[in-house]
Amino acid sequence: MTEYFTKAETKKMLKKAVEGYSKFLGLSEIGLKSIAGFGWYIDGRITMGYTTHLMEKAVDGDSEFLDNFFVKYYRENIDSLSEILKNRQDTRQKIIIEALDCHKEKKYYASTILFLSQADGICNGQLFRTRKDKESLKKFLSKSENGNFINILLGMITDESAIDVGYSKKEQFDSNLNRHAVVHGLDVNFGTEKNSLKAFSLLCFVSDFVNRYKKL
Repeated sequence: MTEYFTKAETKKMLKKAVEGYSKFLGLSEIGLKSIAGFGWYIDGRITMGYTTHLMEKAVDGDSEFLDNFFVKYYRENIDSLSEILKNRQDTRQKIIIEALDCHKEKKYYASTILFLSQADGICNGQLFRTRKDKESLKKFLSKSENGNFINILLGMITDESAIDVGYSKKEQFDSNLNRHAVVHGLDVNFGTEKNSLKAFSLLCFVSDFVNRYKKL
């Protein structure tokens, strides 16, 4: 049976949607950077409304809430998200499968590095750039046929953050996962489930919001 809404109901829903989008826009510039500053990234399943809630928590500095939410979310959804990744990233499927196997076997040093490398590969090797080199990533992403909403989300990776900041500046952020420290052997304690899931969240982010909307 087709369900119809009255004009008043439709007007109310539209007003709520506009208010929700306006709230998202108002927080997005600082809020998305703040989430990334804690080392986490959203994926395409997390709604705009809940992303706004996460931004509020990040701006307030509530690292405990963010860690609890994202660890639980990615831990519970890793299998279904992995299927999407494997189907979308056909040429990377073997590497992604091996990374997932390592994660499930609690070989978090290996899984973290593999997740990070594949996220970078999807971005044509331009993902992990320090501030002065971010223009190369922005140039790469400018070829995308994105809507405004996606372009706003991409600010999570076009601005310098915890994952790609120079090693000497990593203490400015509330995440101990730093790509430079990992790949150059400066951090020998990064092999945790949380860091592996952070790297997985970044891989999901670029797969959903870079690769999906970009003609490579």
